[in-house]
Amino acid sequence: MKHSHPSSSLAVLATLLASLTVISCASVVNRTPPSIAHVHIGHAITAWPLAPRKQGLLVVAELKSIEAATNSELMLEAARQGNMDRAQKYLQETANAVDPGFLKRETSNDYGLRRAAAEAITHLQLASEVEDASANVQRTVTVTRIKAEDLIDRSDELLAYLDAGSKSQSIEEMEIIAEEIVLTLKAIAGGPEVQGSYSLYDFRTDIEAMVARENPPYETVDSYYLFNLVKLPDGQWGFGSRSSRGSAGVGY
Repeated sequence: MKHSHPSSSLAVLATLLASLTVISCASVVNRTPPSIAHVHIGHAITAWPLAPRKQGLLVVAELKSIEAATNSELMLEAARQGNMDRAQKYLQETANAVDPGFLKRETSNDYGLRRAAAEAITHLQLASEVEDASANVQRTVTVTRIKAEDLIDRSDELLAYLDAGSKSQSIEEMEIIAEEIVLTLKAIAGGPEVQGSYSLYDFRTDIEAMVARENPPYETVDSYYLFNLVKLPDGQWGFGSRSSRGSAGVGY
């Protein structure tokens, strides 16, 4: 069975990072508060305080999918060579990139691709529901959310494969499971040359296209606004003071 080479994942990573450079570079603090919708979008594509390196949630999801896909290819290679110990090692690495703590049956606050993708969907949904959301944002999020939620379902299927692989005692069975994991991750991660089901690459591409259509134009949101958006007791959104760091309400 054919499978993608790690170099293809690296090519997608290079494309992603080049894209992020365009999205994330902002040298001047915008003194006019951004729209609440744009702040929620910023959480998905620019920065979220709890995410690794405070990157955007969708960015983390895609990077983790590439990490998982690369490890899964090494797992399959090991299984085909009959090396169960090495195959299990890369299965663990793959699982950690998908959902940290899953195989250890413990709750983890770390981000894998599943959690990052799910929270990106949540923040984009919030962006579409606030009063200052444009029609462009409302329309795009309605469509992309439905497609993206299928990514979460496929991530759950992936976890079932990983669980089965972690319990496997047969190298032949391990190879079959590894092939399914590789194919599933390839479909979830996606890329410019990957055709088929909706992927994280497609998700990001759709959101970037939405941002490009915004009028007034979307501007990269300053970290102060990204990290200090709070839901006030009256249910409205606002920004915490620079000294309070969001203590006036519930941070999102």
